[in-house]
Amino acid sequence: MNIQNYLKQALNIFGLTEGETKVYFVLLQKGAMDVSLIKVEVKYSTAGVYKIVNSLVEKGFVFPIEKSVPINFMAVPLSSVSKKFAVQGRKMSRIADKFSELGRLSKISAETEIYEGDSLTDYYLDIPYKIEDTIWCVGSFGACVSFMGPEVEKTFIKTRVKKGHHATAIIFDETDQSRDLFGRDKLEKRETKFIHNGEYPMEFSCLYGDNYLNFYKDAEGKIKILRSKSPDLAKAKLIQYQMMWNSTV
Repeated sequence: MNIQNYLKQALNIFGLTEGETKVYFVLLQKGAMDVSLIKVEVKYSTAGVYKIVNSLVEKGFVFPIEKSVPINFMAVPLSSVSKKFAVQGRKMSRIADKFSELGRLSKISAETEIYEGDSLTDYYLDIPYKIEDTIWCVGSFGACVSFMGPEVEKTFIKTRVKKGHHATAIIFDETDQSRDLFGRDKLEKRETKFIHNGEYPMEFSCLYGDNYLNFYKDAEGKIKILRSKSPDLAKAKLIQYQMMWNSTV
């Protein structure tokens, strides 16, 4: 069974309709979209799409980027959706584990590597030397500091600034730590915006050149970096991040 069919069956078990599943897939694969764009993809009426999107928001599978005009909607990541299944009993718990794994696999391209353990810090601190121009950083800054450690993160930023590389950050947690980061934007060659969404998981991603990195904890609590090198994936992620950036004040 392919990934999409497995997801459809699992979402049906959870109670999503065929239309809700279809819209969720579109947002999961294409990133932030408004109703008019979703309508083109799923070929439903405007009223039908509004009804489906509102239902998905109520069920916690989609969230609105409220400051955008028109309002854009984004799919809650599979890693967060997995938590919804995990609390529904043994059968759902197995589905949750599969969802969590599929959330990683869906990002894998032809050239993929996973870093963990002793190689984690060395790889992370080597990134500023590989950036050609700019880097996008999206997700929980609290996760970034928690995973890598505050001193490692300071060294990363210091090296990036020294190399003259600009950063664009979209932060999903508005903690004192994140606000302090925002206050240092000019000094640290960075632009930062915030998107408020309590459903966002403790993970973050980076994008530079053709490299997409996802930082996360696996089911055993081990911190890992999944690196995918793919021009197509990088282009899709860049478009998604730019849409998120442009729709946020």
